[in-house]
Amino acid sequence: MSLRNLDKIDKEIISLLQNDSTVTHSQIAKNLNRSQPAIGSRIKKLTDKGILATQNGVDFSKIDDLNLVILEISTSRPEKIIEMAQICPYLINAIKISGVQNVIAFMACSSLKRLDNIIDHHFRSSPYISSISMNLVSGMANKFILPVDFHIEDFKSPDDPCHLCGDCEELMKSEK
Repeated sequence: MSLRNLDKIDKEIISLLQNDSTVTHSQIAKNLNRSQPAIGSRIKKLTDKGILATQNGVDFSKIDDLNLVILEISTSRPEKIIEMAQICPYLINAIKISGVQNVIAFMACSSLKRLDNIIDHHFRSSPYISSISMNLVSGMANKFILPVDFHIEDFKSPDDPCHLCGDCEELMKSEK
């Protein structure tokens, strides 16, 4: 669906929900001078079409002991990094982009050393990755909410092998 297919009311509903996800259908209806059932119907339509979605997770603008890093990756196989993001609990998301660095990925962990070890193991040694840089996010203007698998923190030492990423290992082996 295209943004052109959204009318003014749909866009207002989305804006109100983006500003306050706890706003009720009745409050939206009152604000937009519409009936609550009409608003409910529009929200259901937007949700069913996948336009309106909810992302629960950690607000990284509020957490100070969980490191968020952005990886900029140049790879001949961007689909493999995307696939890795669907498997690896440390990799929150990966986005294919244009340019020399053709994938951006988000990773999180309380230990920067652990993240660097995982990047070494999973990416820097990969034959289809020509360059990778890790950038620590040190601030942000707005809320930044991403899902986090808290099992990633179940390690005794930052040097422990990535024991939670057995599927990652299989993906890496399939490429060699």
